[in-house]
Amino acid sequence: MNSLAIGIAVTLGAVITLIWRHHHSSQKHGVTLIAEPNAEVFDMDTTGIKVPMALSVVLFTSTLLIYSQLGHFDGWNKGVVDENIDYLITAEINKNAKKVNEQPSNEIALLNLAQSYVDGGLYSESVQTLDELLTLSGDSATVLGMKANAMYYRDKREMSLDIDLVIARALALDEYEPQSRLLLATHAYLNSEYEKAIEQWLTLLKSDKQNFNRASINNAIYRAEQKIANRSVAASE
Repeated sequence: MNSLAIGIAVTLGAVITLIWRHHHSSQKHGVTLIAEPNAEVFDMDTTGIKVPMALSVVLFTSTLLIYSQLGHFDGWNKGVVDENIDYLITAEINKNAKKVNEQPSNEIALLNLAQSYVDGGLYSESVQTLDELLTLSGDSATVLGMKANAMYYRDKREMSLDIDLVIARALALDEYEPQSRLLLATHAYLNSEYEKAIEQWLTLLKSDKQNFNRASINNAIYRAEQKIANRSVAASE
C-alpha cells in the first residue's frame, strides 16, 4: 500500500471514529430525536445507529470513488520516467532542423542540430547528423569525439569496435581531444577499471586546453584512487 493510500485510510478512519464517538456521546447524554405527537413509535436503538452507519458508508464510498479517479492505484509513487522529450528541447530540435533544411551546407547548423538531438536523448539521429557534417567538412577531432559519445549512449553504454575506431580517428587528429578521453575514462570507471580511467584523466590534464573542468577530473581521479585502495584492503583481508 502506498503512502497516499495510507494517508487516506488514516484520515478516513479518524473521521469515522469521530462520527461514532459523537453518536455514543449523544446516546449517553440522552439526546434523542423529537417525534411528532402522532408519529409511530419506533425502535430508538435501531434508528439511532442507522445515522452514523449511513454517514460512514457514504463517506467511505465517496472517498473510494474519488481515489479511484484521482489516485490511480499506486500510480502516484511509481516514479515512472516521462519518456517524452521536454518541450523546450523539442522546440530547439525543430528550430535547428529547420535551419539545416534551409541551409544543408551550414556546418554550424548541423553541429547545433546534432547537439540538440543529444540533449533530447535522440542519439541515433545525432550520429546520423554528425556523419552528414563529417561528409561535408571532413574529419574533425571535436566532431569525431562527439560522434563517439553519441554512439556510446545509443548503444546503451557498450563500447564496440566501431566506437573504438571513431575514437582512434579523433585522437589521431588531437591526442588530447577531451570528449574521447573522457569517454574512455568514464567507460573504464564504470567497469571498475580504475587504473585505465586514471590514465585517461591524467593524459587529458596534460593538455593546455581549458574546455573541460580540471577540478572535476581531479576529484574523479581521487575517487578512483580510493576505489583502488579499498579493493586492495579487501583483497588483503
